[in-house]
Amino acid sequence: MSLSSIVFTGPQRRRLEAAEIQASVQRTGWLFVLSALAGDRLGPALKRPGRHGPCPVHNGRHGDGFRLFADVDTTGGGICATCGAFSDGLALLQWLFGWSFPEVLRQIAAVLGYLPDAVPARAVRMPPGHRLTVRDTTDADAQRARSQLHRVWSEALSPDHPEAEPLRRYLAWRGLESVALDARVVRLHPALAYWHGDAEGHQRCLGRFPALLARVCAADGRALTLHRTYLRADGQGKAEVPCPRKLMPAAASGALAGGAIRLAAPDRMLGIAEGLETALAAAALSGMPVWSCVSATLLERFQPPAGIEQLTVWADRDRSGAGLRAAERLRIRLSGSIVVRLALPPGPIPDGAKSLDWADVWRQRQDRSLSRAA
Repeated sequence: MSLSSIVFTGPQRRRLEAAEIQASVQRTGWLFVLSALAGDRLGPALKRPGRHGPCPVHNGRHGDGFRLFADVDTTGGGICATCGAFSDGLALLQWLFGWSFPEVLRQIAAVLGYLPDAVPARAVRMPPGHRLTVRDTTDADAQRARSQLHRVWSEALSPDHPEAEPLRRYLAWRGLESVALDARVVRLHPALAYWHGDAEGHQRCLGRFPALLARVCAADGRALTLHRTYLRADGQGKAEVPCPRKLMPAAASGALAGGAIRLAAPDRMLGIAEGLETALAAAALSGMPVWSCVSATLLERFQPPAGIEQLTVWADRDRSGAGLRAAERLRIRLSGSIVVRLALPPGPIPDGAKSLDWADVWRQRQDRSLSRAA
């Protein structure tokens, strides 16, 4: 989203260029702006950039899957394990409050004093010239993140390892026991620590669990981070923890947009889906390579690799409509460059369920096959 192309008129009938606002934010820092507009929602995260805590949108109901990027003062970005990544403060504020892009600019302009007669909707009083400070992201920080990712990945087992039985049982529990997994992309950590952050940002270990690890690559193919799914010891479902699905801190902040879990080598036709299990099920149903984009937000921002002529989006059918909206936005953005086809699971959504995805469709087909065989 280009700031330089947005222009609006404030209450003082002054024409404000968005680039002017952007330059002011860079001088003041995103921490000042986010504290002024969203300090009540982002308080713990603002105190500890880069550390996990409760999601400000889900009010903590989905555990501690949210964090601001370590370089938030420069980028304003953050990520929720459920909602996806927000590469800058503009996207983050839109997500937090449901504001349109021009409204986000107006709110920021009011905080920075460009609109003296306007009162920011969420602003808190802060002394003039005040700027919060945070430790800048350094080469040492990036190296620390890379070392942690390398350590966790090197401790993990290939899917066919004798001690990777929880992974195989989990896939069987999802009806995916027949799928082939590439050990360069998916592995099992036999006992990964689960850390939980409370509302004050304090971290404590809730135990160690088997964890399905999946390598997430950036749009250019570089390995960027790991997606974790904590499992029960017997593999019969996810671990009973606040947020069983999490992304590890990436080696480069804000670089997730456009990336995916590359589950198979692509050819001229490629499929993408949100969740890992959904992508595996779609591949089993269609025979095409399908990648997981982790979330609807990242699916919408997906960048297909060179050589792809047709992209099939195996979208989720959910009651909020977020999955279909993300797929439609991706189709519109890529129209004219490649053919994009949307595949939506046949409804309706079962009573009591929030959504219906292709993993559900695959499981239903497997159950019917077993019933006929019996």
